[in-house]
Order: sequence, then structure tokens, then C-alpha cells
Amino acid sequence: MERDGYYLFKNYFELDHILNIKSILKNANEVWLKENTNQKVINSAYLTSTKYLPNEKDRNTIFGFLSSEPILKICKEIFENEFYFLNTQIFFNPTDKGMRPYWHRDIQYLGIPEDEQIQRIQKDFVWHFRIPLEEDPGLWFVSGSHNRWDTREEREVRLEMENHRSHEPLPNQTLIPHNTCDLLVFSAHLLHKAEYGKNRFSFDVLYTNFPESKHMVEKWNHFPNWEMSSFTNEQKKLFLTK
Repeated sequence: MERDGYYLFKNYFELDHILNIKSILKNANEVWLKENTNQKVINSAYLTSTKYLPNEKDRNTIFGFLSSEPILKICKEIFENEFYFLNTQIFFNPTDKGMRPYWHRDIQYLGIPEDEQIQRIQKDFVWHFRIPLEEDPGLWFVSGSHNRWDTREEREVRLEMENHRSHEPLPNQTLIPHNTCDLLVFSAHLLHKAEYGKNRFSFDVLYTNFPESKHMVEKWNHFPNWEMSSFTNEQKKLFLTK
């Protein structure tokens, strides 16, 4: 995982658990979609917000899953020191059938200069825990790219420079399909792109080595509040803010 930037854990979760969270997240995602009708959208976000997930029992179930031992076990393997919950998403197929998957690094969307992006990937670690709730056609990765910056070709494709397009194939690309009950863990700093198709509906949870800001938590209310009364100290640390 440290070398390649990703790892697929096959059949990592019990099917009953996945079906349970799927029913809850499907409802939350439908509420989100009513507010976001852009045909090019490929993912929802902040699904644990009380805006999208108001039911107390459902919130207990989802936050319990996000801080469960199978999740914490992998976090402990990835992060050298502390780790924190950041956000949740659902990834699905775009309504716009002409849309193509595109290479990117998550950090390019922060709106910071490229030289700062290069520095950030060496100290701010963000990992996706991708949990397919339906069979997922997969994600394309360029192995090891989370530990370095782009080659000239990668940069031109990713940023659509010199007549390149961001959907073009890249050298050393690898497609990793994943199925229900699998867990695909990968660095947000990797060069990656999706593969659209099938009934793509994958739950994605972000964990980091830095806590979320209080401002964002107050804005979205996507962290647990009353649910934490039954949490262990280890679980509570996951939801600290700064």
C-alpha cells in the first residue's frame, strides 16, 4: 500500500452490514440529488450531514460503521500517528452519457498554487476508503504517483495541455475493479480516474492525518454529536476537530 498507493481488500465486510448501510445511504443520496441536478455530477458529499441524514438510528448505524474495528485496523496500518475522519461521498455514473472519466489528483481542487500542492502531498495524507455498494467497474491508478509529482506527459494529460485530454491513457496505468463487500483503500494524492458503467454506487470515506476544521463541521453538521455518548475513547478521537 505504501509503495503503490492503493490496496484492494477482497470480501472485507459482511454482506449484511453492507446491505444495511446501503439502504440508509441510498435515501441520503436521493435527498442530495434533489438539490444537485447537474448532469455532469459524479458524486455526492457530506452525506452524514443532518440535512441528508436526519434519522437518529440511521446516524448511529453509519457513524458506528465509520469508526468500527475493521476500519480502525486499516487506519492504524496506514497512518504513523493520529488519524481523523473527514467526509463521506457516494460515487455514481454521470447522467451525461458523453462524459468521460478524467485523470486527477484530489489536491488540484484546493485552489492552491502547484508548488504548494507538491509540498502538501508530502505532509498532508488523505486516504479514500472505497466501499462498493454495487459492483464497480473500477478505478485507474498510476502506481506510486502519490509519492512524486507528474511527469511531463502526466501533467499535460491531467491538466489538458498541449492538445491532450484528461481521459487519455497514461503509461503504467492499472484498472482495479471492486465488488460488494470489498474495500479499496487508496491515496487521494495518486493520479487516478474512474471507470463508468454498471450500476456504479460506491460509498467513499475520507480519513486524514489532520483534523477537520470546526468551521466546516459547523457549516455542514456532518460529524456525530449525540451519537458519541456510546463511543469508546478511540472512536471519539476519530472525530476531533481543530
